[in-house]
Amino acid sequence: MEWLLENKEWIFSGVGGTVLVAAIAIFTKKPQQQPQQQPQQQPQQQSVHQNVSISMNNGAQAQQMQNQPTLSIEELKKSTTILFIDDDRTFKIVDILKKMGWLNTKLIKDINSLSDHNVVAADILFIDIQGVGKLLQEKDEGLGLALAIKRRYPHKKIIIYSAQEDGARFHEALSEADYSLPKTAEPVRFEETILKVLAK
Repeated sequence: MEWLLENKEWIFSGVGGTVLVAAIAIFTKKPQQQPQQQPQQQPQQQSVHQNVSISMNNGAQAQQMQNQPTLSIEELKKSTTILFIDDDRTFKIVDILKKMGWLNTKLIKDINSLSDHNVVAADILFIDIQGVGKLLQEKDEGLGLALAIKRRYPHKKIIIYSAQEDGARFHEALSEADYSLPKTAEPVRFEETILKVLAK
């Protein structure tokens, strides 16, 4: 204390003031560094929290998708559009399916374009392998037509059917179609097939 009193003129001079400020800065340096370090650490902590919340959100979305209620058969019957492409006008399955509740079911003889509005609107297409595809000059008739539609619209469900038991068993369309069945199958089999392909 005596030293301070004896040297007060030097302490309050320019050189002494600089030394005094430097000494104060050294003694107070550690407390000043801690607040500076914390803001640098906070962004890291925030990014960790953001990653956790993102993964939690993705988990919640996955859980919501799993918990989504599936449509009942009655709702499927109202919302599903089914198209039969068959040149046989005596084929009664379309009328039977309508009576079973599949209201958006239609039969056409053939198409002259893959962009035909009936094809575009359909969710499920039943294609007979004989007598159709001629307007598009498909040499394999219905098999060629089924293959062309499936490749143009991979999300559409294609079901091939035929009255003939023999024929091209190794055609590409048979492997790319979603299902195949005999034309003589019971109406219940047609409905079961619709439900199977919708469940895929």
